[in-house]
Amino acid sequence: MNKIFAALIALSAFGFAQLSTAQPGPQELIEPTMEVHDLFGMEGRNFREGITGRAVAMATVRVSRIELEKGHSTPSHNHADEEVVLILEGHAIAYMGDVAFPFGPGEMITIPAYVEHRYEALEDVVSIEVFGPGR
Repeated sequence: MNKIFAALIALSAFGFAQLSTAQPGPQELIEPTMEVHDLFGMEGRNFREGITGRAVAMATVRVSRIELEKGHSTPSHNHADEEVVLILEGHAIAYMGDVAFPFGPGEMITIPAYVEHRYEALEDVVSIEVFGPGR
C-alpha cells in the first residue's frame, strides 16, 4: 500500500511540475504607442523570383503588401497561424491541395492554420496579406 501511495505522490508531483513549467515567464512591459507606416512607399524586398514584399510587423500580427508577377506562384506551404489574402489588383488562383479558388480585386481568401496552400498570379497581382505571428 505504501508503494502505491508513494507512486501516486510521485505522479502528482510530476504533473504539477509539468504544469509549472508550462506557465509563461515574466512578460516585458511595452508602452503602447500607435504608429503610421507607409506600406506602399517603403522599399520592397525580393522574397524570391517574381515575388516582392513589404511588411509591417507588431508583436502578434504582420501585414504585408505582396507583388506577385504574372505566372509566378508562392511556394506550397502551411503554418501555425491563420492567414488572410486580399487582392487589390490583378487575378490569382489560390490552391488548397487540388482545389482551386479563383479570386480578384476586392476578394480575399481566408486560410485556416496548418492548411497546405499556395497562390498563383494569372496576371500581375498586388495583394495584402495578414497573418501571425508578428516579429
